[in-house]
Amino acid sequence: MTSRKKKVLLVLLLVLVSLPPGAYFMLDAWLESSGGRQMLERSLSSRAGMPVRLNGEFQLMLLPDIGVSGTELRVGDAAPGSEFVSSREFEISVALKPLLNKQVIIDWVRLTGGRVFPDRYAPEHVAGDPSGDSVLLIPEIRELTIRDFHVVLAGSDETTLEVSELSVREFAVGRDTPFILRIEDLLGAEGSFRWDAPQSLLRFDGLKLDLSGQAVTGSGCLFVNEPRSLHFDLRAGELDIDALQEKIPDGGGSAEDGELPLDLRIRLGADQLRSSGTVATGVVLNLGEDPACP
Repeated sequence: MTSRKKKVLLVLLLVLVSLPPGAYFMLDAWLESSGGRQMLERSLSSRAGMPVRLNGEFQLMLLPDIGVSGTELRVGDAAPGSEFVSSREFEISVALKPLLNKQVIIDWVRLTGGRVFPDRYAPEHVAGDPSGDSVLLIPEIRELTIRDFHVVLAGSDETTLEVSELSVREFAVGRDTPFILRIEDLLGAEGSFRWDAPQSLLRFDGLKLDLSGQAVTGSGCLFVNEPRSLHFDLRAGELDIDALQEKIPDGGGSAEDGELPLDLRIRLGADQLRSSGTVATGVVLNLGEDPACP
């Protein structure tokens, strides 16, 4: 290699080494001092259909992707008792090229440690159709992951359900969207869902549930408009009720301590059911009325 080529290669290496820190400080300065935080809040609010606030630490993230990380993400009105989601930590990936032009396009969102109040879900982006019914508009989501969250039931700040993980990828209206759900050590679920906007209906297909080590399959749907209701039609080969009850936490309180913010309808068929030493075959159990997904 000639001396000239060596010099050119050395210059190129110096540029490659110095560019990331330069880009880091440039983007970090813009994000904090030139309204980057506010632009990100507006973009998140548009996607959520509710106000989103980033109240805590806020810093540029280079790995695993370009974006921001921080603390204290809030979704919903700031008034007491109106908050829909609070997250202790967040990571948000944004597209790099638009970001260099001071435009925020969100790729994925990851939230860790927080609470969700389902009964406080009140999206702003609701449109009407010719029939007079409201239509809930939900934006596309490339990837959303939440970990270590507590779902707080209506009427109580103490009655909660712990969601270890919920992961959703490539969501769009009318598209089958894969998801993974883990609730404590009680439930593991995977399958797909599809949002039916005209009916404000969320359909679940190809469900594979792990109920404390017991396999259950089926389908279901969630009616989002009032009166809200969740329907499941499930099937199991063998089901041990005693083993399942051992995993269900004892709330230790009355029904007034917290209640589900919707009507729950579940039909569970089992080829073989074990309970209190008794074995029954061809059993069908119902919780609430029969499920009625259209």
